[in-house]
Amino acid sequence: MIEIGIDVGGTFTDVVLLDREAGRVEVAKTASTPKDQSIGIVNGLSRLAIDAGKIDRFAHGSTVATNTVLERKGASVALLTTAGFRDLLEIGRTNRTKVYDIKLAKPAPLVARPLRFEIRQRRFVNGEAPVALHEDDVRAAALACVAAGVEAVAICFLHSYLDGADEQRAAEIVREVAPSLHVTTSADVVREYKEYERFSTTALNAYVMPVMDRYLSRLEARLAEAGCHEPIEMMKSSGGLMRASTARRYPVETLLSGPVAGVMGAIHIAERAGFPNLITYDMGGTSTDVALIADGKVTRTAETRISNLPVKTQMIDIKTVGAGGGSIASLLAGRTLKVGPHSAGADPGPACYGKGGQEPTVTDANLMLGRLSSSYALGGEIKIRPDRARAVVGEIAERLGLAPEVMADGILKLVNVTMASAIREISIQRGHDPRDFALIAFGGAGPMHACDLARDLSIPRVVVPPAPGNLCAFGLLVTDVVAERSETLLAQASTVDPADLAARFERLADTVIAELVDDGVPRDTIQIACTADMRYVGQKSELVVPVDLAQLTIDNVNEAFFRVYAERYGHERRVAPTEIVNVRVMATGAIEKADLARLSPPSANPQSDADGVLERRKVFFLQTGWVDCPVYDRYRLAAGRHVDGPAIVEELGATTVVGPTDTFTIDAQHNLVVTIGKERN
Repeated sequence: MIEIGIDVGGTFTDVVLLDREAGRVEVAKTASTPKDQSIGIVNGLSRLAIDAGKIDRFAHGSTVATNTVLERKGASVALLTTAGFRDLLEIGRTNRTKVYDIKLAKPAPLVARPLRFEIRQRRFVNGEAPVALHEDDVRAAALACVAAGVEAVAICFLHSYLDGADEQRAAEIVREVAPSLHVTTSADVVREYKEYERFSTTALNAYVMPVMDRYLSRLEARLAEAGCHEPIEMMKSSGGLMRASTARRYPVETLLSGPVAGVMGAIHIAERAGFPNLITYDMGGTSTDVALIADGKVTRTAETRISNLPVKTQMIDIKTVGAGGGSIASLLAGRTLKVGPHSAGADPGPACYGKGGQEPTVTDANLMLGRLSSSYALGGEIKIRPDRARAVVGEIAERLGLAPEVMADGILKLVNVTMASAIREISIQRGHDPRDFALIAFGGAGPMHACDLARDLSIPRVVVPPAPGNLCAFGLLVTDVVAERSETLLAQASTVDPADLAARFERLADTVIAELVDDGVPRDTIQIACTADMRYVGQKSELVVPVDLAQLTIDNVNEAFFRVYAERYGHERRVAPTEIVNVRVMATGAIEKADLARLSPPSANPQSDADGVLERRKVFFLQTGWVDCPVYDRYRLAAGRHVDGPAIVEELGATTVVGPTDTFTIDAQHNLVVTIGKERN
């Protein structure tokens, strides 16, 4: 059985081939093609020289939805909403995302005001419907959408989370009048209260729908031409896979598709290596993504923001910052060094790529300090040029009167500060001590910075898995198929009938099970997990609380809430009344998990000696200056090997930099485990 996992990043497209029967894994990288990501995917498959007709499973992590929103390159969208609420999407809420920024401007709404149509219809919060749906209003709005060249329509009626019948009927009318339009309803996308967040999420879904549909159509066509006819599985932001047909309906659920795949891969690695507490650290070409896993449990959030727009869907709690190998170093006012968030990306890329980049980047700084080899092609196809790195870093160093290597080290330290701040936000600021965690480093640039980052944060160990540059793609192949549904309850827990609560969960469970069965998942492999969004009465934000249907009592639900609340905030108040806001059900179709340690590694470099040393080269560390440093071929390092730093460990797609006071071993799972030493004064 041949399985393919492909993750598309801002700079590289990563490919993993998994053959369970033969017990082998192959990895490849190719430059991403931002204008059409499907081209880079086909290029990546060709690097593996595999017959596409033999592919039995194709899993994909994509940045299509994310980039569409961030770059504001989505479809022309219209909104059909309850009369009197035309401007709700623009008014939003009165809270400020940056309290002290007097120049703060709200993001422009995704739907222009002329394309927001009022429909006579009304439902109250108690479920009553004093104003029936005026179908003629819907028909007129649909015709106006066609005349305006609209591609997608979002239908958002007030309190439709209680009853979506009016939205469903309006959608039917729009499809009858204008069958070419993409149509989405809020009751289908997110059946939860909070009208602004629900409207925003639905508008985002509509904004991305045509773009995702075109992308998947191109990808399916290219794969079919190559001989692969297996359905595409897409990574969801919540940490599960869904079929491409579902992704077409709910593209908003793929906004964190790529980063989440890395988290799932890191969890898989950490479980087998015996690290229940971990901080995942994924540094790529344009950004860095970090997440915290405590006691092996992933933290999810039901509400976040993208491009400062609220998104109300289940997502793994990931913090993203604009810090990557392509992050550009520049001088503000000719004297203050700044690194990122702007990136050179894949085109033109860092100056050392020789593709036209004229500004120094983090990759150029690493190359100049000897941390990155100049003797092989990045991703197997980009031959790097040290002279270009020296030129652009030297130019900015001269302007500040610094030695070039000090300038390069300053660039690395500054980008590390940005990444360390992100890790502090998900750990220290939430009551977690980084010293209790291991840092799982992956991505093309992560292992180069991980030891310095861990030292700054007092994290004792860094774990670099096999093929770290392709871990996101591998994570796709160890992720289960998932379906989720939710609905709003919004009642004090003490007033909820346990039988009614159980019936809600069972109804949602039947829905998600049916979805997975329709996607070909065997019924006997499906597992159900129930949760409730809860808070104290009077609070605004909720916490996700696990619910055991076998022992469903209100006391047990409250007890679970108190426990989760204490874990998050360090205290609890059992005498205060609690509230159940939403109920959720997740159905999981488990797949057989591959083990990287049992798979055949790539061939070792024949140029390495018996100890695995490829060469010795000068590497700059600020505390020691230039030192003669051994460069190891990772594929020559057997389990149990112990090495003192400084050292450079090279492999396809990634380089690990081990500091002068650090040591590393190769564990039984073939992970490179670095013990962080203290800097010498």
